Amino acid sequence: MATVETVHLAAPGEHGLRAAFAPDANMVLHSLTLGGRELLAQRNGVAAYAENGSTMGVPLLHPWANRLAGYTYTAAGRRVELDPGSALYKRDPGGLPIHGALPRLCRWDVEEAASDSLLARLAWDRDREGFELFPFPHRLEYSARVSGAEIEIAIGLEPTGDVPVPVSFGFHPYLRISGERATAQMSLPVGSRILLDESMIPTGETEACEPGLRQLGDSAWDDGFSDLREPIRFLLSGGDSETSLTFVNGYRFAQVFAPPGSDFVCFEPMTAPTNALVAGGPELPVVEPGGRHDAAFAIAAR
Repeated sequence: MATVETVHLAAPGEHGLRAAFAPDANMVLHSLTLGGRELLAQRNGVAAYAENGSTMGVPLLHPWANRLAGYTYTAAGRRVELDPGSALYKRDPGGLPIHGALPRLCRWDVEEAASDSLLARLAWDRDREGFELFPFPHRLEYSARVSGAEIEIAIGLEPTGDVPVPVSFGFHPYLRISGERATAQMSLPVGSRILLDESMIPTGETEACEPGLRQLGDSAWDDGFSDLREPIRFLLSGGDSETSLTFVNGYRFAQVFAPPGSDFVCFEPMTAPTNALVAGGPELPVVEPGGRHDAAFAIAAR
């Protein structure tokens, strides 16, 4: 596998957070360490992510997060038909489009880079391979900063054409469990669980869900949540360490993913629920020309 170019950030001080990003692989945060301890699940590695979208680290899911219910959607007044045989996106085990464009289609330009921060931009327009997946011209701005034991990642989306842009991106942070899964705990700031059908697509209904502490143990998770409770801070603890993920702004929905026996838990910030491009309605944000959607989250560890 080819070597993936990396931009490194480091918080001031000998024991601060260290982060590694891959601009040519959709700016994936592929390593995050504190005191030499890796906080992210590496799974198949960054090269496999770059080549075929095998998710790991903290990937951006653009232009949609998680699944679509089919190969056609109508959003912001435009009907889009995906090619069922296209090699530009992945499918889930049931054959549904998942996780948006493949990483190789999203090569970012790093415009500013300091020892502890970076700023990168991506132009999603008609000249970009894969534009037909989401034919809404826009620009993405990606900024990251490390400080002490925390990293904050912010995304800004701005339309660049004369048409509005639906906002359905998200992130998929693979937070590594420290210690034994059997004794690990997580805290969820959620008020409602999104009910899913047999294809893992939201039915449009929800059920009440008590926020608070859960034992991870042998449980399995692939659940969507709404009615998030302030402060929106998810917590994973195990052994003598803990990792938190806080929604700073711009994310109204979350997915929690922890398959049976996994060595990770994903607390996924989402601007819209799964399948929002197909389902439409008020839960799908739309940015008009001249507007902007900003969203940010932070990961901290101790």
